[in-house]
Amino acid sequence: MDWRLIIDGDLPGQVNMARDSSILRSLESGSGRPTLRLYGWDRPTVSLGYLQDPAPFMGLGLPVVRRVTGGRAVVHWHEVTYSVAGLSDDALFSGGITGAYSVISGCIASALRDAGVEAALFKGKSGPGRSSACFRSPSRFEVLAGGRKLVGSAQRRFRRAFLQHGSILMSADFELNEKVFGPGLASAIAAVDEWSGTGAGDLKNLLVKRFSEGFRASFEASGLSSAEERLAGELEGGLLLACPGAMSQMQGQAPDFTRKKNML
Repeated sequence: MDWRLIIDGDLPGQVNMARDSSILRSLESGSGRPTLRLYGWDRPTVSLGYLQDPAPFMGLGLPVVRRVTGGRAVVHWHEVTYSVAGLSDDALFSGGITGAYSVISGCIASALRDAGVEAALFKGKSGPGRSSACFRSPSRFEVLAGGRKLVGSAQRRFRRAFLQHGSILMSADFELNEKVFGPGLASAIAAVDEWSGTGAGDLKNLLVKRFSEGFRASFEASGLSSAEERLAGELEGGLLLACPGAMSQMQGQAPDFTRKKNML
């Protein structure tokens, strides 16, 4: 099967979430194409599952956005984010939620091993607890390195199509995560730079290669359709829950995002 490949740069959180949502809706309606999208974030941003309470995250001085997928909160920064929009009746994903997780995570783990990371799939059961942080504990078939979670993913399934997207941590910002989630998360998180000097651009190339092999598919580099662009633009405002960066700029205090690294 031919798949579309979209490689975006670093974008605002609401733009990223709107683009993923528009791709899913387009595929669900029958007008879209199965799509692999790889992208980054232009500033530290918190994303929430579509049913998650935003209240605990609204006073942290970070943008907060709503995902179309479920799951728990993620602080996006120093990462490569992947998004897979596929057809639910594709034989490749016939195992439902966990089947799709296994296939997609297997491709990611292979790419990470190519980069020198000791990546493996978690095959146990999710641990107990009610943490609001996605990276606090792994779900079945998520990607670990050194026994710690390196890739945090979430999925949403409609009748015809599904979307799975997730964060591949290039470098772990423990200070930022503790600001959002409190102490204790550092021991649960792994990142690419612990094992490898591979940058985000090279990792994206490895991901495309391994997804192509795992999906038995060829990728055509493209962008959103004009209809998807329009829909994404309409969705952006409703997905942005907090935007303190814009407020500080209006007050003449531009936020400092110079600590970014490993994104070339």
